[in-house]
Amino acid sequence: CIMTNLSDEQAAKRAAIRKARNSTKPDVPAEQVLALLDADLALIQAAIDALPHEERRAG
Repeated sequence: CIMTNLSDEQAAKRAAIRKARNSTKPDVPAEQVLALLDADLALIQAAIDALPHEERRAG
């Protein structure tokens, strides 16, 4: 199931970001966190684009 994979992936990303925040020397550079967020946005946009036009909400 795509949704399960996405939520697992998001949980892993959240854990990585939390770990980076909690450590004084982050394992995850800010650029990498931003890249992950950009990738998430692209996935979300692709999912929205795949919806039938009637299901999209304005705004």
